[in-house]
Amino acid sequence: MSTTRALGLGMVVISLALLPAGMSACQMGGDTVAIDQDDLGGVVTSGKGPEGGVWVIAETTDLPTKFVRIVVTDDEGRYLVPDLPQATYSVWVRGYGLVDSPKIQTTPGTVLDLSAMEAPNPQAAAQYYPANYWYSLLQIPDKNEFPGTGPSGNGISENIKSQAQWIRHVKTDGCLTCHQMGNKATRELPASLTDLDSTVTAWDQRIQSGQAGYNMNRRISSLGRKRVLGMFADW
Repeated sequence: MSTTRALGLGMVVISLALLPAGMSACQMGGDTVAIDQDDLGGVVTSGKGPEGGVWVIAETTDLPTKFVRIVVTDDEGRYLVPDLPQATYSVWVRGYGLVDSPKIQTTPGTVLDLSAMEAPNPQAAAQYYPANYWYSLLQIPDKNEFPGTGPSGNGISENIKSQAQWIRHVKTDGCLTCHQMGNKATRELPASLTDLDSTVTAWDQRIQSGQAGYNMNRRISSLGRKRVLGMFADW
């Protein structure tokens, strides 16, 4: 059996909460999964054996609105996606250390065993990490660099008195008030900016673009423009 994938307790609770009425987790014993006509179930394996703690995603666009249900496999790699509206679903496996498995088309009432796809390298695996993981890699100035000493000093504005104040302006009262940070759209430069002379120049142009450019530009300048641009360019 492969090592169980890293999994938060909250996701386990979600998995158990989605079991159909009248079916307990212990009824999923052995190598099979008991399902009803509106369920999907089966076992997820990889070359290392059963895959515990990975997500099984069932998605359809056949209904009036897009419908997605996600559950987590148990330690034996078993999963149950319960109480699905009748439709054709795309079903696949996602997890840390994996890349998405091919999507399989199926309908409720099917026992469907799935194959987890091991990531070929760490870079491929990292593409599935949540946005907050990527955002946490932002290297903010050290505590001992505050208060800022301005453009002729450390590049941090003299108005920024502490690291906590810097974080608040970059996070709670800054970027995240309008959009997510760390997703693919923000952590990678668009093709239109990749031919500039440096990533600092690219970020400088990026924050001035679009209808929110004025506000982003003002926020960056209030922190210490050169230092902030360097921080995001390194990120």
